[in-house]
Amino acid sequence: MDKYADRVNDILHNSLGGTLFYKQEIIEVPGLPTSLLITYDGVRDDARENHDQLSWEDFLKRMSAVKEDWKFFKRELIEQLGTEQVMGGWENRTIYFIKPGRHLEQWTPTHATQDVTALLVESWRLWGTIVQQEAEHLRDIVPVGREHFRDFEQIVRVIFNFLFHEELGEGRAQDRTEPENEGVEIRDLLYANKADRGFWKDLKDKYSASEILVDAKNTAEVTRADLRQLYCYFKPALGFWGLIVCRSQQPEWVHAFNRTLYKNFSQSRCVLILCDDDLRRMVAMKNRGNSPSA
Repeated sequence: MDKYADRVNDILHNSLGGTLFYKQEIIEVPGLPTSLLITYDGVRDDARENHDQLSWEDFLKRMSAVKEDWKFFKRELIEQLGTEQVMGGWENRTIYFIKPGRHLEQWTPTHATQDVTALLVESWRLWGTIVQQEAEHLRDIVPVGREHFRDFEQIVRVIFNFLFHEELGEGRAQDRTEPENEGVEIRDLLYANKADRGFWKDLKDKYSASEILVDAKNTAEVTRADLRQLYCYFKPALGFWGLIVCRSQQPEWVHAFNRTLYKNFSQSRCVLILCDDDLRRMVAMKNRGNSPSA
C-alpha cells in the first residue's frame, strides 16, 4: 500500500505542479473498503497517515468532509464492487481512490500509474487550470537566480509534461558534467520522443532527436557558454536538437550567436530558446484546445 501511495505522490508532483504538497490518508474499514485520500488544500509538506480500523460510520464522516453527499452513500455499493474495480474521484481539492476489501495485489505501483493516469485524463481541464495558474505566476513562485534552479527545473518539467504528454511522456532529470568548464555539473531534463507525426516527428527525422533535451536556466540571460556547451553536448544516442528555457526574452545578440553556431555546425544541430512568456502562451494554447507545437 505504501508503494502505491509513493507512486501516486510521484505522479502528482510531476504532473500537477512543483509547488503543491500532498497529505495522504490510507484508510481501511475492516471487511469493506480500503482507500487512499490525497488533499492539497493548505498542505505545506508531504505527509501520510494510516487509519486501519475505521468504522463504516467514521469512514462516511471523513468522506462527507470531502463532499456532503457521501453521508448518504450505501455500503451495498462498496460490497458490489468487483475485486479489480476502483472508485476514483477529485472533489474539493481532495483526490481519492477506493477499492473493495483488502486486496494488496490491487495496490501496486503499476496500479497506481493506471489509476492516476485515468483520473488525470478525466480531469484534464482541472489539470490545465492548475498548470496555467503556475505558468502565469512563475516569477512569484520561483524567483530568478541560480539558488532556485531546482525549483525552476521542476516547474518546467511539470509544464512540459502537461504540454507534450502524448508526444514526449514524463521528463526525467539527468546530470551532465562539462570537463572544459572545470567539471561544472549541469542538470537537464530528458524526454523520450515518441511522436509518430507532426513537429516532434520532424525533429526526430531531421536531427535524430530520439530524446529531447531541455536545459532549464533560472537566469535572465543566456550566455555564449550556455549555447556552446549545449551544441557540443549533442551526440547520436541523444539527438542533435534541444531547448534552453530561461526567464526573459533574449537580446538580439543571443539569437545572433545561436544562428552562428547553427551555421557553424552545418545546420545539423539546433537549439531553440524559450522563456516564461513562451511557456504562458503555450499553456494557454493547450487549454484552448490548440496544439502548442503546431
